[in-house]
Amino acid sequence: MPRISIVLATHNQARWLPETITSVRAQTLTDWELLVVDDGSTDDTAEVAARAGADTRIRYLPGARRERAAARNRGIAAAKSNLVAFLDGDDLWHPEKLARQTAALDAAPDAALCYTVARYVDATGARLGIRRPPVLLEGEIFPALMRANRMILASVLVRQSALDEAGAFDERLPAFGCEDWDLWLRIARFFPVVAVRDELTYYRRHAGNTARARVLESGLAVVDKHYADPTTPAVARLSRSAARARLLWYHAGAAVEDRRMTGLGLAARAMAAAPSSLASRPAAGALVTLALPKFVLRALGRLPG
Repeated sequence: MPRISIVLATHNQARWLPETITSVRAQTLTDWELLVVDDGSTDDTAEVAARAGADTRIRYLPGARRERAAARNRGIAAAKSNLVAFLDGDDLWHPEKLARQTAALDAAPDAALCYTVARYVDATGARLGIRRPPVLLEGEIFPALMRANRMILASVLVRQSALDEAGAFDERLPAFGCEDWDLWLRIARFFPVVAVRDELTYYRRHAGNTARARVLESGLAVVDKHYADPTTPAVARLSRSAARARLLWYHAGAAVEDRRMTGLGLAARAMAAAPSSLASRPAAGALVTLALPKFVLRALGRLPG
């Protein structure tokens, strides 16, 4: 049985896939299996996977288009290991990522999930001035995680036993983009979380990324889901409206990278959802971002160059 099962769900990412697979094969921990779960691709994904299949640790799992949650669940169901890592077809790993994370989980047997800091890179792989999360949280992180998703999917390594208890990705969400946040929340309700403080994951920013509006719609659906669940623990004294406003403020600040008017519209939605949220930290950050010129924001590292 391999030490780690890597679930790589992909849809029409053949352009990036060879480099992504290369970053897996470069891992210093070599005892892994890679499950390339094809979610109905119409590009050259099958050909890329066939070439990669010369490495017997790599398995290609084609299937009809059913969206990323279903594709990842197919990979989880096929996984042979007690540890599952996730990767998207356009992201990359540092060679020591898996080794460092398995060591962190071995040292914390009660923890169910380990994540790393992620550095954003552009379409060419050049580093951008953005890293996530800016502050790492460990231990019982559910209340803080309910306020914002702090984990890039490709940075996560999780125990299969935790997935068995918390459930896998929710295929019934009305929008996809934050389905990973929903899963991390369900795991963090029951288990501690550990983190590796180095940048071992590289999240690629390019024109094919999920649209911001869709990510926002998905995030709001996750907030609504957890606030509607009567078994959800108290979430750091935030009301549902305040939680929705916080998410809107975050996206208002991020939207300046695309169109400032979009950011202003989201700020107005946040104010309408919870007027008192104007005094929150996300609101202050968004307002500063919306007010400053782009060249100043790039100098401060808020936007990629």
